[in-house]
Amino acid sequence: ILHIATASLSHAAPILSAAISAGFRESGVQSLKNLTDPNAIPMVAVRSAGLAFESVIGIVRGDSAQTAKNCASNEDGRQEEEVIEALVGEEYLEMLVDVANERFEANSERIRRFEASLFGGMERKMWGDWEDKETRQERKKAEGLRRRDELKANHNLQGPVDGGSDESDMELGQLEEIK
Repeated sequence: ILHIATASLSHAAPILSAAISAGFRESGVQSLKNLTDPNAIPMVAVRSAGLAFESVIGIVRGDSAQTAKNCASNEDGRQEEEVIEALVGEEYLEMLVDVANERFEANSERIRRFEASLFGGMERKMWGDWEDKETRQERKKAEGLRRRDELKANHNLQGPVDGGSDESDMELGQLEEIK
C-alpha cells in the first residue's frame, strides 16, 4: 500500500485516476476529516490485492508451545528442535515460484504504468500550472525585467507631464533601485 497526502480533493483526483487506470483497482481516497472540510488533507491509498498469493507448502510438527520457539527445551531440559515437514514436492514448489515471479512481473508493470501516468507527459494536464521554485523565480525575474523595459519605453515616448514626475517615473525609480 502506498499512501499519498494531497493538498485538496482536486489534487487527489488525478492521482486516484492514475492508480485505478494502472490496475490498482482497490485504491481510494480517505481522510481523518470529512473530505468536504476545507482543512481536510485527503490521503490517496494506492493498493491492490489482486496479485496476492498464498499456498501451504509445509507444517511445523511438535508441541504448540515449542513451535513458538525455534529451539525449545523439553520437560527434561534437553533442547529439541522443531520438525518442519514439507507437504509439496520440488516440482510443485518450482511451479509456485514461477507463479509468484509472474505476479511480481505483473505488479512491476502496474507500477511502471502508474509512474508514467503521474510523472510522464501528463504533468501539466494533471497539475495545471504548477512550477518548481527555480522555474518560478526565473519566470518572475523575466516578468519584472520585461515590465521595467515597458515602463522605460512608455516613459521615453510620453515624457513627464508639466515638467514634473508622474506615477511611471516612481515605478521606474523603484525598479532601478531593485536592479
